[in-house]
Amino acid sequence: MTDGSFEYGALADVLIDEVKELVGCDLVEQDFSGPQRAYPFFTYKITTPYIKDMEQMNNGEMFDLTVSMTCCSDNSIKAQDLAMKLFKNLKSDNVRRKLRTDHDIVIADVDSFDNRSVFQSVNYERRVGFDLHLRVVDGFHEDIPTIDKINLDNIN
Repeated sequence: MTDGSFEYGALADVLIDEVKELVGCDLVEQDFSGPQRAYPFFTYKITTPYIKDMEQMNNGEMFDLTVSMTCCSDNSIKAQDLAMKLFKNLKSDNVRRKLRTDHDIVIADVDSFDNRSVFQSVNYERRVGFDLHLRVVDGFHEDIPTIDKINLDNIN
């Protein structure tokens, strides 16, 4: 019997709420095929969904993952300002403590702040982003039969 596997959707919900609270922008999945949000907005992409942290059993396994966070705008300065604001907030003790306490999410590192602008048919979409490295615990639990008693040479 298994239960409690890590839910990436729940992680996305936490990130969506945090971005809205910290910088006032929407956060959407990077490869989402729906209508584009009004500028400015952030995108996320879980680029590395599972990095084994240490060798251990499946139950309560700790692992790392990497999320690419990108601010999209029609103005490069606005994209840089908002991305830097989120970057700095995610490095702050208050935000780290809140995520760890409320959601069991540890921010291991925030790095690779860079320009990610792309050309789109007629003009550029200004993109600036960074990578967010998180450590989480998988609540997966497997019931493993245990040996309660061993009889050696007919002696209990």
